[in-house]
Amino acid sequence: MTGLPHQQAGERVVAAGTTLRFALLIALLMVASSSMMDSTLWVFSDSPGNGCSLAAGVDPSRSSDLTATAAVLDQADAFEDCVARYSSAPGWWSLAWPAALLVAAGLLFLGLPAWKARRSRVVPLAAVDRDGEILRALEDLTAAAGLARVPRVVVDPGTASTGAVVFGRNHRPTMCLHGGLLARRTTDPDGFRAVLLHELAHVRNGDVTVTYITVALWRVFIGMVLLPYLAIYVTMFVNAVGSPLFVGELPMFTRGLLLTVVLVGLVHLARADVLRSREVYADLAAVRWGAAPRAWAVTTPDPVGGRLRRIVGRFVELWRTHPRWDLRRDALAAPAALFGVRALPMFLTGVAAWLFTSQAADILGARGLTGAWALQGMSLVAAVLVTGSVGVVLWRAVTHAVLTARAVPSGVRAGLWLGVGMATGNLVMSDLALLQWLPTRPAILVLVVLVAMTFAWWTAQCARLWASVRQGRTNRLVMTLTLTAAGLVLSSWFAWWRLNGLLFAYGWPFDSVGLRHLLERGQTPGDIAEHGAALSVIATVGSLLHTLPDRPLELSALAALWVVPLLAWTVRPAVAASAPQSGAPAGDVDDAQAAGEALPPLRRAVLPGLLTGAACWIAVAAVMAYLHGWQPPPGQRGLLHVWIYLAWALVAIVAAATAAAVVVASMSTTRYRLIMALIAAQTATVVGAAGLMVLASLDGCLGPLDTIRATCHRGPADALWQEIPFVLTAGPVLAVIVAVLSTAGVSAVRAAWRCTARRATDVPSRAPRRGGLAIRRIGVGVLCAATLGVVALEVAHPAPERSTGFDATAPRRLSAAADPQVVSAEIRATQVSAWMRYGGTDLFNRFLADSGGFARYLAAPERDASGKPKLDSSVVHSHCLKLNGLARDTRAYFRIPDAQAQSHWRTYITELEQSARDCQRAVDENNGHVLLSAVQKLDAAQKAFGAAVTRIRTVLDDGRR
Repeated sequence: MTGLPHQQAGERVVAAGTTLRFALLIALLMVASSSMMDSTLWVFSDSPGNGCSLAAGVDPSRSSDLTATAAVLDQADAFEDCVARYSSAPGWWSLAWPAALLVAAGLLFLGLPAWKARRSRVVPLAAVDRDGEILRALEDLTAAAGLARVPRVVVDPGTASTGAVVFGRNHRPTMCLHGGLLARRTTDPDGFRAVLLHELAHVRNGDVTVTYITVALWRVFIGMVLLPYLAIYVTMFVNAVGSPLFVGELPMFTRGLLLTVVLVGLVHLARADVLRSREVYADLAAVRWGAAPRAWAVTTPDPVGGRLRRIVGRFVELWRTHPRWDLRRDALAAPAALFGVRALPMFLTGVAAWLFTSQAADILGARGLTGAWALQGMSLVAAVLVTGSVGVVLWRAVTHAVLTARAVPSGVRAGLWLGVGMATGNLVMSDLALLQWLPTRPAILVLVVLVAMTFAWWTAQCARLWASVRQGRTNRLVMTLTLTAAGLVLSSWFAWWRLNGLLFAYGWPFDSVGLRHLLERGQTPGDIAEHGAALSVIATVGSLLHTLPDRPLELSALAALWVVPLLAWTVRPAVAASAPQSGAPAGDVDDAQAAGEALPPLRRAVLPGLLTGAACWIAVAAVMAYLHGWQPPPGQRGLLHVWIYLAWALVAIVAAATAAAVVVASMSTTRYRLIMALIAAQTATVVGAAGLMVLASLDGCLGPLDTIRATCHRGPADALWQEIPFVLTAGPVLAVIVAVLSTAGVSAVRAAWRCTARRATDVPSRAPRRGGLAIRRIGVGVLCAATLGVVALEVAHPAPERSTGFDATAPRRLSAAADPQVVSAEIRATQVSAWMRYGGTDLFNRFLADSGGFARYLAAPERDASGKPKLDSSVVHSHCLKLNGLARDTRAYFRIPDAQAQSHWRTYITELEQSARDCQRAVDENNGHVLLSAVQKLDAAQKAFGAAVTRIRTVLDDGRR
C-alpha cells in the first residue's frame, strides 16, 4: 500500500469523539447535582453531621484518617445504629432534584431559540431579502452541504459584525445573519459564502443540539445547584471558624469549596475545547463544499511581548470558545493538528471521570446500594465514557498517522495526562483523605497514573496493529471490539480502586498475621519452626495477593488484553510498506512508520511463551520432588503443606511469564512491544497453569514427585483442588503486571542506550508463506480456547475466601493504641456532649425510670386478703425485661469517650446485666433470696451510674472553662 497524502485522509476518517466528551460532562453534571444537593438538603435536616463520629471517640483535630476510621469500625454496630436513628439519609425522593434539573434544562433548551429569535431583536429574512437573492444563495449552499432543506433564517440588523450564528435544534435549526454580514455580501461575496457554509456545516455535523443542551444544563446547574451549594458551604465555613473542631475539619471544608471551583473550571474548559474543535471541523467542511480559503485571511495583530505574555496568551486561549483566526488558518492548511492527542482534553477527562465515580459512589452509598453489582455498574458507566472519549481520540490519531505515513503516537503521554487528571480528581474529593490534606500513602496515586498510561499505551498499540492489518481502512467493528476490551479493563480498575485502592491509601494494615495463624492451624510446633521463614513470606505476600482482582468480569477483561490483539494474526495482513513522510512531527512517538506494515511473526511471541511455559512444568516438578523429601505423614498434610507447594508453583509461573515478557520485549520493535510481551507472558502463564493442573492431577501416581497424596487417584487431591484456583486467578493478573513492567523497563533501557536505530527485528517485510495464515488461525484458536478454559475454571470453581487481604482486627488494635491523654479538654467535652446527645441521655433517662419504677414497686407492693405484702410475679417479670433490655441497649451503645467515665460505665453495665439475670432467675425459681441479690446488684449499678454521671459533668465543665 502506498502512502497517502494527508489531504486524502479526511477529518472524519474516524469519529472525533467530541459528542462522547459532551456526554461525559452531562453525566458529571447530573451526578454532581444529586450529590451536591444531598449535601445541601442534609444541612436543613436533623442529621447530626459528624456527631456520631464524635460520640464514637473520633478527634477531628488530631486523628488521622486511619485512626478515625478504626475508631468508627471498632464500634461499627453502634455507629450504624446512631446513623440510622439520627441521620435522615436522602431517600429516592431526593433524586427529584436531578429530575427537576433536567426539566428546567429542557424548558430552557426549548425556550432559548424563541428568546434569541424574538421579534424585538431579529426580523425574518424576507423582510430584508426583497428580491430573494439571499434565499436562492442559501438554497444553493444548502444543497452543496447535503442538507435536505434550508434552515429557518432570521436577520439581526442591529449587529454590525460580519458573522452568523446557528441555534435551536439539529432538526429545527435557526440561522441568524448579522447585519454586517448582509453588507459583506456585495463587498466580499466569497467571505459571505464561507460564513454561510460554516454555519451550515454546524447543522450538518449535528453540533446545534448538543451545544445548546450543554449550555442549558450548565446554566440551570449553576442556578439550581452550584450557587445554593456554595452558599451553604460558605455559611458552614464561617460558622465553623470558632469551633474547636475547625482545624480538623478544615481539609473537608476546603475540598467542598474547591469542588465548586474545579467543576466550574472543568466544565468551561472542556466545553470550550470541544467547541473550538467543532469550529475547525466546520471550517474544513465549508472549504470542502467550495468556500474560498482566503475568506479566513482575517488580519490579526501579531503576538508580541516576552515569554510570560505568550504564556498568558496561551492560557487565555484555553478559555475561548472560538479559536483565533491564525489557528483556524493553520488548521485549514494542515488539518493534521485535528488528529493530535492534546494534553488538556486528556487531563480534563481524567478529572471528570474521577469526580463522576466519586460522587456516583456517594449517591449509591447514601441509599444503601453498596453491593458488587451497583459498584460494577457505576464503574462500567464511567469506563464507557472515558474509553469513548480517550480511546476514540487515540484510535483516530493512530489511524490518521497510518494513512498519512506520519509518526505514530505511542499513547504514553496521553495516558500520563489522563492519569494526572485522575490523581487530581482523587485529591479534590474526600475519598483518599478526610481529616488530612494528603492520604496516608500518597504514593498510591502513582499507581493511578501508571494504570492510565498502560490503558492508553495498549489502546494506541492495538489501533496501530489493526490499522496495519486493515491497510489503514476504518473498521468500526474492530475499533468497537478493542475499545470494549479496554473499557472492561478500566471498569475493573475503577471497581478495584473503590474496594481496595482506598484502603491502600488510608494506610490500612494487611492481614499477614491472620493469614499466618490460618496456615499454622493444625500444625505441630516443629513444623511451624522448620518453615518459619516460608510462613512469613507466604503470609506477607499472600495477604497482598488476596487484594488482586478475582471477579469473573475482571478476569475476562484481563484475558481480553491479549486475546483481542491476538486476533489480528488471523486476518490476512497488508503486504506493502510506505516510506515515512518527510517532516513528520516528533515528540510522543516512536521512529517507525506504520502504514501498511506487515505484522511481526506470531512465533516471536508464542515460541518464548511456550518454551518458558514448558520450563515452568520442569520447575513445578522440581518443587514436587523437593517437597516430597520432607513430606509429613498423610494425616498431617494440612493447609501449610498445600500453600508452600502452591506458592512455589506460583513463583514458577510468574518467573516464566517474566522471562517470556523480557525476552520478547527485548526482541520486538517499539510499535508492538507491549502487545507482544502480553501475548508471550500470558502464553507462558496458560502453559504453566496447564502443567500445574496435569502434575497436580497425577499427584500420588508419580512416586518421587508425590507431594500431597500418598495413593494414586484421578484428579487433584481435595485440599489441593480447593486452593489451586487462587494460583489460577493470581497468575494471569501478575502476568499482566510483569509484562507491562518488563516492557516499560526494556523501552526505558533501549531509549537510554539509544539503540532503537539498530534493532535486529527491523527487517524488510517478507511475503507470508503458503499455509501460514491457516497455521496462525489454528494456533490462535488453541490459545484462545486455553484462555477461556482457565477463565471458566476460575469462575466455576473460585478459590475459598481465606482473607480480604486487609486486617479485620485493625480497628480494635488501633483504638486500643490511641493515647487518650492527647485529647484537649474542649474536644473531650465535645465528644462526651455528642455521646450524651446521640444516645447517652436516653440511656440515663431509661435507667432512672426503670430502676425507680422497680424500686417503687418493691417498696409498696400489693397486699393479699390478710394484708400481707405480696409480689406479683408478672409485674416483677415486666421489670426484669425492662432491665434486661436496658442492659442490652447500653452494651450496644458507644463507649464513653473518656477513660475514667468509661471505667465507671463498664462497672455499671456489668452490675446491671447481673441484676437483670438474677431478677429473671428469681421469677423463674420463685426465689426471694435471688431477688434480693438482684436488688443489691441494681444498687451497685446505681452507684457506678452516679460515679459515671459525676465524671461526665466534670468533663463537660472542664470543656467550658
